[in-house]
Amino acid sequence: MTKSYYTLVVAYFGTAVVVIIWTNVLLVHRTYHHCNEITARISHRPEYYIGPNISKSGTRERNTATAPPRNKTKKLPRILCWILTDPDDLTRRATNVKATWGKRCDVLLFMSSEANRFFPAVGLNVSRGRNHIAAKAKAAWKYIYKHHFEKADFYLKADPDTYVIVENLKNYLATRNTSKAEYYGHSFTFYSNRHSNHIYMSGGSGLVLSSEALKLLVTKAFEEKRNCMPDGQGEDYKTAWCLHLCGAKPVDTRDEFGRERFLPFQPGIHLLGKYPKWYIYKDINKALKGYNCCSSYPISFHYVNGENMHSLEYLFYRAHVKGINEAFPDKTGSSLNL
Repeated sequence: MTKSYYTLVVAYFGTAVVVIIWTNVLLVHRTYHHCNEITARISHRPEYYIGPNISKSGTRERNTATAPPRNKTKKLPRILCWILTDPDDLTRRATNVKATWGKRCDVLLFMSSEANRFFPAVGLNVSRGRNHIAAKAKAAWKYIYKHHFEKADFYLKADPDTYVIVENLKNYLATRNTSKAEYYGHSFTFYSNRHSNHIYMSGGSGLVLSSEALKLLVTKAFEEKRNCMPDGQGEDYKTAWCLHLCGAKPVDTRDEFGRERFLPFQPGIHLLGKYPKWYIYKDINKALKGYNCCSSYPISFHYVNGENMHSLEYLFYRAHVKGINEAFPDKTGSSLNL
């Protein structure tokens, strides 16, 4: 073989080695930028607050009420919670609210017919009993506007047997404008016609007012339309009528799938559809049942007795599911003191 043949072979293999090396360099370069692009996309993916174990992206999510909000930079609103109660009801039911979800409100008030500085409770100088809850609610709204208006952005009225996931309420209200006169809750209609414009919010699952709605309710409806909230029962629809007269608007609080956030019964009633006839008659959203009845980010439940209230507290804030969220420790570590 001639010398030129060996020279040609060496040149051929040398060129092949250079091509292989250059190809690997390009591959590494492209892989590096592709990985950076994927990382950037993931870092901007919204996080879930509380709700389903399966997210929209198909990944498993923790199902606990204290997960971080979707937007960590989003400022959550301040919530004032007030409970409509009576002197005899403080140690029987209101104490369960105080021991569980009530402590997560920015301001917590118990509105009673008599003052109790040990519980404590605000005395409104209104006769006790269900036949006077409208007058008590009216006095409570006026008291809050006078003494606590600047301490909150939204104001929640609830019952002693209401359970509220305050984190979900705050996260929902963070998208609303406090300067708009709006009120929120579970929508009922005065009539069987679900297309009626006469909408009010269930008093049991919680009524929430924006700061502007509270201002108009007290300064315009109560002052200029003094007969809009006569004493008696039915404080929820009477309050709604006063809000209507002063220009406040009800808000459809269902989630993007049409599922309820404010729930007038315990979870099992909604899931199994064991509704009383009055609920089917009044519910504006056709009294849905099954797992699609209720939002994955529920805000409240009603008719929750003391035992079940502490059960919900445990399930939402202390219980974990193996393989899903067992890596997250106990959020409080405190013992149950009733």
